[in-house]
Amino acid sequence: MAHHTATKKAIKTSAKRNARNQSYKSRVKTALKQLDAAETTEDKDKKLKQAQTILDRAAQKRVVTKQFASRKISKLTKSVKKSAE
Repeated sequence: MAHHTATKKAIKTSAKRNARNQSYKSRVKTALKQLDAAETTEDKDKKLKQAQTILDRAAQKRVVTKQFASRKISKLTKSVKKSAE
């Protein structure tokens, strides 16, 4: 058990951040699954745009790295364009 007030506050802050980060990670995973499940080209384009927004926001909030987000967006865009052909 923490004895110092600063340590107690750090534990609370850490728990809040952990919950927030888990929420963002869950949103990212859900968006990627929805994109994979999309069947029509129009639906895939729409889901790609949503996934891109969510990934960019997660990178902005530093939940995932900018490099991770950029790499995922690039791969997803490439696969959607390939499936549209």
